[in-house]
Amino acid sequence: MKIRRLALIATVVVVSGCGSRTSSPATRQTTAHAGRPYQLYTHCGIDWAKINGTFWRAQHPMSDGSGNPPAGRGNPLQDGPLVFINPATARFDSSAGSVTFERTSLKQPPFICS
Repeated sequence: MKIRRLALIATVVVVSGCGSRTSSPATRQTTAHAGRPYQLYTHCGIDWAKINGTFWRAQHPMSDGSGNPPAGRGNPLQDGPLVFINPATARFDSSAGSVTFERTSLKQPPFICS
C-alpha cells in the first residue's frame, strides 16, 4: 500500500512538472506573436483580406472616404506581419497601425475593386 501511494505521488509530480513547462505563458506569447510576412491589398480601402484562400473581414474597415486607403497606408499594398490570434481572428501590423480581421466562409471576392 505504501509503495502504491509513493508511486502515485511520484506520477503526479512528474505529470505536473511537464504540464507547467509546456504551457508557459512566455512560450505561448513568443509563438503567438511571431507573425508571418504578408502584403495587405489596400487599393480600395481596408475592408477585406484574402488569407489562405479565404476572405477575412476587417473588424473596423478603413478608407479615406473615397474608397482609397487611409492616409499613411501603402497603395496598392502594405507590407507587415500577419499574426493569427486564434483560428477565426488575425491581426495585420504595419508602421501605419494594426487591423484585426475575422474569418468568413467566402472563397470569392465579396466585391470587385476598380
